[in-house]
Amino acid sequence: MFPLLKRKSGKTIKSGIFAILISIVMATPGLRSQTPPEPVEEPAMPEYKEYLGKLIGLRPGWPDDMTPDEEKVMSRHFIYLKDLVDKKKVLMAGPCFGDKFGLVVLRTDDENEANDIMKNDPSVMAALHRYELHEMAVSLMAHNLSADRLPHIFSRRDLRKDIIVPASRDQVWAAWTTSEGLKSFFSPAAEIELRVGGKFEIQFILEAPYGRRGSEDCFVLSYLPPEMLSFEWNAPPSFGKLRDKRTHVVLQFREIEPGKTSVELAHLGWGEGEEWDKLFEYFDRAWDTVLANLRKRFIDGPLE
Repeated sequence: MFPLLKRKSGKTIKSGIFAILISIVMATPGLRSQTPPEPVEEPAMPEYKEYLGKLIGLRPGWPDDMTPDEEKVMSRHFIYLKDLVDKKKVLMAGPCFGDKFGLVVLRTDDENEANDIMKNDPSVMAALHRYELHEMAVSLMAHNLSADRLPHIFSRRDLRKDIIVPASRDQVWAAWTTSEGLKSFFSPAAEIELRVGGKFEIQFILEAPYGRRGSEDCFVLSYLPPEMLSFEWNAPPSFGKLRDKRTHVVLQFREIEPGKTSVELAHLGWGEGEEWDKLFEYFDRAWDTVLANLRKRFIDGPLE
């Protein structure tokens, strides 16, 4: 079933947003006055602590003589850490040779969370490993993005949309560049950090595993207040391997008269091939829905 969204009037609107942008079927609510949104105070950037975790084998010969049952445990161990990498709780992990131990570098809220992560590792719970935890500070870290993040062959095409919104440019800018603004028309769960490299994550299916909820692991690319915003974008999980690829979206805002703003959207960075064609067609429909909901947000009020 699709999630249900409600307007403040109490009327229910059935939303078909799935993974990234599924078309939303809107009931017609009563018109309400166009009142400017109240200023939203964004929360302060979170502070993290970093730790080095060391996984140490509990018997001689480990890991050279792993049994089949132990190999199954280590498979669960890998999946466990991979999920934490997706959640940005683990910065890196892998085996060390010579002394033969496992290394995990964590970024967590505090030491209690770091300890919970290490003690709940399947290999620790199965008594294959014990662990040591040391507080550290990651002072330098290479910015390493896989080449597989982008299409191998780029298409020349781009996807362009535009709409006139009955609001000032500052109001529309706030709708796209704050977490509360995005929640008012895009999805009930959103997190944006308005800085180059900051998060641009909009989640639609909260019960799904992290990494399959929406635009996790997408980032702000550039911005010029209140004129331009660009960010990475990804495909819904239903598009298989294209889910791991990144395209990018550029939004331009132009106030054509007081209380009326033009929003121009360009979706760029497409690959070539049949699957890319299907994804292009999908977003050709989906962005129409998103922009229509943006306009409705300033006519009928924000979605709850």
